[in-house]
Amino acid sequence: MKRIGGLVLVAVCIGVLSNCASPLGLGARDHGDNPGDFHNVPGDNTGGGSGDSGVADATATRSREDQASRGEPRAGDGVLPPLGEFDRHAEGFYLFDPCVEIPRNRLEEAGLSTRLESSIRESGYSHCGFQIENSEGETGFVGLGVTDVGIQELEKQYGGQRVYQGEKLPVIALNDPDFGRLFCTVYLETIGGTLMIESTGFSSTQDHDRCVIGEEILYTLTT
Repeated sequence: MKRIGGLVLVAVCIGVLSNCASPLGLGARDHGDNPGDFHNVPGDNTGGGSGDSGVADATATRSREDQASRGEPRAGDGVLPPLGEFDRHAEGFYLFDPCVEIPRNRLEEAGLSTRLESSIRESGYSHCGFQIENSEGETGFVGLGVTDVGIQELEKQYGGQRVYQGEKLPVIALNDPDFGRLFCTVYLETIGGTLMIESTGFSSTQDHDRCVIGEEILYTLTT
């Protein structure tokens, strides 16, 4: 298994979040590995910040309606799947794609209004990037993604050392000796896959605060 977290944001440092994700080995699987697989789409830039946000809104609405009809609890009144564990090999497993299924207005509410052009959709993985600005006018970058690798499996890959645990949500960040000084990646497990937020930039921001930024974004999307 290739490593998942902590690699996309290397590309952030040069301002192109997703372009380098695949060459850096971001957990790509063989196509057809599970029912929730994604496949690369040439020029694909659908989702919250794109011109196809109407499609994203409709898709997200259908997803929420389907869950409501099944009586599944969601994370608050937000746009994310219910929190909990998942089995990517289970029949009917559906990998939620935050880059496509979260409406643009909800991304903007979370501070993700300036979307970068490049994005990645692969088997068992999706990722898109945003440029953000803090109150002091400093520029930062945020990666939003999902993987079909569960948190327990991720912890095994990283040696199980947690460097951050959320206060508002059950998010965690894992020690990354290679890229941990550049950014923080927080993970949140849902029945639709493990969501991840990577944040970097802001010269005055400490490592812990970058993790807080990621949790706050996810919290906004769950409420």
